[in-house]
Amino acid sequence: MKIGEVAEKTGLDISTIRFYERKELIAPARISTNSYRSYTQEDIKCLDTIVLYRKMDLSLEQIRNLLQKNANLQGVLKEQINTLKEEREHLDGALSLCQKMIDDQADISFDVKYYLNYVKTKEAEGRKYPDIMGVIDRAVEQTDIDGYLGLPISVYFMRYTWVRRLFGMISILFLIVFPLVMIAEWWMRWRHNQTGLLSILIWVLLMIFFWGISIEIVRRGKGSKP
Repeated sequence: MKIGEVAEKTGLDISTIRFYERKELIAPARISTNSYRSYTQEDIKCLDTIVLYRKMDLSLEQIRNLLQKNANLQGVLKEQINTLKEEREHLDGALSLCQKMIDDQADISFDVKYYLNYVKTKEAEGRKYPDIMGVIDRAVEQTDIDGYLGLPISVYFMRYTWVRRLFGMISILFLIVFPLVMIAEWWMRWRHNQTGLLSILIWVLLMIFFWGISIEIVRRGKGSKP
């Protein structure tokens, strides 16, 4: 069975199916004569199972362990319930903060320190808010950075949480923060006649190139996951 037929039967995009292959969640056989992938009913059942697990917001690592029978389903589900409850508490905190700023009629010039102190006070009272590490974990998984790199070794190492977090933070610094800081620095130098406009333009073009890479990573991530 070809990948187009599998996509039709499962309702998944072809890019999504290939995404799951890169993540080693399915491993269709290859036809020796032409190296094309040959999918079976078992592969379709596996994809349907993955979709069901994703509906429960299980991570790719959890799904891989379940498919490889390295984890107990009941244990994973109980753990996931606790995780989802905690995430719901974080979302409730974020919702309450949004509502407070709406009630305060905060505008673009709002007092950041005031609201950060408000958050600290509420956290001391037991209120929970989203954690930046959780955001990084989800961003790295959804953008499929390891698939974008195309290196088998990256697929292996990106299984580890600390590696994903480190790579995510480095990517944010390199693709967003660092370019903005450098552009601002070169702009100030130009304003004080310490560098030429051509140098700034070259640097800006380089930053546009790097931002283009980051946009492509995000685009691929959005097209890779159901």
